[in-house]
Amino acid sequence: MTNNLKRKKDKRQTILNAATKVFLEKGYKKTSIANIAKEAQSSQVTLYKYFPSKVALGREVIIKLIVDGYSEYDKLLDDDSLSFVEKMKTMMNSGSSLADDINDDFAMFLQREFSSQNGDNSVVKVYNQYKRNFWFKLLDQGRQEGILSDEVTNEGAMIFLDLFVNYSMNAGENAVVALKNHEKDIIHLFFYGIIGR
Repeated sequence: MTNNLKRKKDKRQTILNAATKVFLEKGYKKTSIANIAKEAQSSQVTLYKYFPSKVALGREVIIKLIVDGYSEYDKLLDDDSLSFVEKMKTMMNSGSSLADDINDDFAMFLQREFSSQNGDNSVVKVYNQYKRNFWFKLLDQGRQEGILSDEVTNEGAMIFLDLFVNYSMNAGENAVVALKNHEKDIIHLFFYGIIGR
């Protein structure tokens, strides 16, 4: 029984990884279940056993990106060999690289999911579940190293972050693509804004 559960878990992960690759490359609209099944070396019937619809699969890809991103950044924060500024630069480069890798059409799907336009708020729930602990930990490290001013409070930084996220959630499709294309600028403004440089 344990092997069967592991096989199912592994198969689900294989499909999710394949979907992530195809959605990021082709976008949401141009990706078919057949494309994903082929990439996962699986049948469409098998894919539907794990994910009831293309929307549900796209949603799970976004959740995977959120969870994996926070996990990667959290490991970075725990790396004592790097300074706070080095950690921030690494996160800035990683965020910019991810933005470059996301197809514009998938960025618009992501925006619809963040704003619950597809009838589900799972993405926002997962994002909110992870954000406070990560950002508070980041800000505390910056203060401990004397990089961040005590005048930048955790709550103030969260309001600033939420303003950006709320704008992104409610922006039109053209604005979503513009935000994606200016991700480097926005990340730079946020990180160096909290440093005060």
